[in-house]
Amino acid sequence: MVDEYKLRLNKLRRLIEHKEFDAALITSTDSVFYLTGFRYQPFERPFFLVVRPEGDLVIVTPRLEAENIATIPLEHRTLEYAEYPAREGETYLDALAEVIGGHDVIAVEPSLPAALLQALDHFSPMVEPLVERLRLVKSPYEISRIERAAHFSDLGLRMILDAARIGASIQGGYDRIPELRKAIVEGERKFDQYTSSIWLGVWAAPFSAQPHRFPEPTDIFGEGPNVGLSFLRTNGYSAETERTFFLHRPSAEQAAVFATMLAACNVAYDILRPGVRAHDVDHKVMSFLRSEGFGGNLLHRTGHGIGMGGHEGPWVAEGSDDILQENMVISVEPGIYFRGQGGYRHSDTVLITADGYRKLTDFPSDLESLTLV
Repeated sequence: MVDEYKLRLNKLRRLIEHKEFDAALITSTDSVFYLTGFRYQPFERPFFLVVRPEGDLVIVTPRLEAENIATIPLEHRTLEYAEYPAREGETYLDALAEVIGGHDVIAVEPSLPAALLQALDHFSPMVEPLVERLRLVKSPYEISRIERAAHFSDLGLRMILDAARIGASIQGGYDRIPELRKAIVEGERKFDQYTSSIWLGVWAAPFSAQPHRFPEPTDIFGEGPNVGLSFLRTNGYSAETERTFFLHRPSAEQAAVFATMLAACNVAYDILRPGVRAHDVDHKVMSFLRSEGFGGNLLHRTGHGIGMGGHEGPWVAEGSDDILQENMVISVEPGIYFRGQGGYRHSDTVLITADGYRKLTDFPSDLESLTLV
């Protein structure tokens, strides 16, 4: 992993140089982990990686964390500050002033809290998503980690469906989380609490028409389209698998909507390849669904990027400026929703390849396999 971190840091240095910044302040927990492998939760105490095109990596840290910094495998220099808050002369701003000059042009991350951005105002920071840009295209190592997450994501969805019964509550899916965690530990030899999470969610009809409603454990399965989602992060990298399923024989109308949802997915798959605008993917999918008479049943874009985060760039949406590139990873998940009845949505984790795409999740998507009677 040391070589991986060195590669990422060097790419960041070149991007800082290209953007004509003197330095970048890296502060978010995911960005710090991405560049160094260091697990850190800042709470109220600011923490900074100070990165320049050339020279030492400098880490500004509260004294409380100084000994932990030794675990970072990259060459670096450490500057400690006393505490937060601290007496004049011993604050994080005093420490930063030792490495940031008054005329330096510095970049800060979009996720920087407003209060911290205001505190840094005398450094004249410019908000620039440098690390976010680097994370758009995955390395071979990252792809291998997302593939492993996708394997466990499929397993989690299987657990959800195995627990689903008409008249039962959706709690059965939640109850399988310890079993999935055990499978990850056995398969990966670890489950890093800092960089791992599991969510096995089920939207029983009619709540499947509200994809961002948090399902209640007391929701009961009845008739209609249900949506199951296995959404997890396994030791640093994410994947998602989502399927619409029935616990009864669907009506002809329900089967027709299901088929249209699958066709919308295929509209996206037909054009996925490097060089395609993310806007165009979503536009073609939405145009197809509107032409099929579902313009009033759409709630969201076709997809989003997946990597360390479950939701990150590129954004597969009308209006997006992102261009698909080889080794990007995205979701494909167009949905059709009927208020008070239910929703229809599959989602897969998909790698953009040199000549098209490859699904990293591998769960049945046909109606027969997802009719559980």
